[in-house]
Amino acid sequence: MSSIRLPSPRGAFRVWQRSATIFRKYWKSIMFPNFVEPLLYLAALGLGLGAFIQQGGINGQSYIQYIAPGLLASNAMFAASFESTFNTFVKLKIDRIYDAIITTPVNAEDVVAGEYLWAGTRAALYGTGFLAMLAALGIGFGEPLITSVWAVFIPPMLLVIGMMFSVMGTLFTSLIKRIDLYAYYFTLVVTPLFLFSGIFFPVENFPSPVPTIAWFTPLYHAVNVCRDLATGPSAGTLVDVAWILVFTSVLALVPVQIMRRRLIS
Repeated sequence: MSSIRLPSPRGAFRVWQRSATIFRKYWKSIMFPNFVEPLLYLAALGLGLGAFIQQGGINGQSYIQYIAPGLLASNAMFAASFESTFNTFVKLKIDRIYDAIITTPVNAEDVVAGEYLWAGTRAALYGTGFLAMLAALGIGFGEPLITSVWAVFIPPMLLVIGMMFSVMGTLFTSLIKRIDLYAYYFTLVVTPLFLFSGIFFPVENFPSPVPTIAWFTPLYHAVNVCRDLATGPSAGTLVDVAWILVFTSVLALVPVQIMRRRLIS
C-alpha cells in the first residue's frame, strides 16, 4: 500500500471553494434553522429556567449569561457535525461528487482537507451570526451577554472548533455504509456531549468520575474557550485551546487515510 500524501493547500482550497459557491446560492434558507434552535434554548432555559435559579446565578453570572457562550460552542458543533455526516455521505455515496473531483488534479487527501475547512467555515459563519444576536439581545435585556473585548477572537476559534467536529464526523462517515447509522452517532456521541459538556450547568458539581470523563471530551473544552473569551480569558483558556489543537491534529489524518482507500478502491 502506498503511503498517504499530505493534502495540498491549493487542492483543499478548490474543494472549499466549490462548497462556498453552492452555499452562496442557498445560505438564507440553510442558515435560518441554525439561528432559531440556539435561540429557543436561550429563551426556554436562559429566561425560563433562569428565573428559578437563585440570585447570583452560576460563578457570579446570571443563568442566561452563563449558558449563552456555551450555546455558541454547541452551535459550531452541530453545524460542523451535520456538514461532515449527512452532507459528506451524500457527496461520497449518493451523488458520487468525490469520485468526479478526484479525476481532476485534486486528490482524495485534498477532498477531505477541503471538507474539514468548509465545515469549520460554516460553523464560524453560523456562530458569528449567533454571536451578533447575543450582543444585540444583551442590549435589549439590559444585561450584557458578552462582556469582554476578547470576544472578537470567538469567530476564529469557532472555525477551529468546527474543524475539530468535522474531523470527528468525517471519521464516522468514512466507516459506515448506510446513512441511517448516523442515528447512533447523534444519539450516542453528539447528544451526550451537548448535555454533559458544561453548557447548562458546571460538570464539576457531578460526582466522580463524571468531571474527569468530561475533561476528555471535545465540547467541554470548546465551551470553556467560548465562555472565557466572552467573559475574560484566564491561563486555563490556553490549556483548553491546546487540547483542541492537539486532539484535532492527532485525529485529522485518520479519516483522510480511510476516505482515500474508499475513493480509490
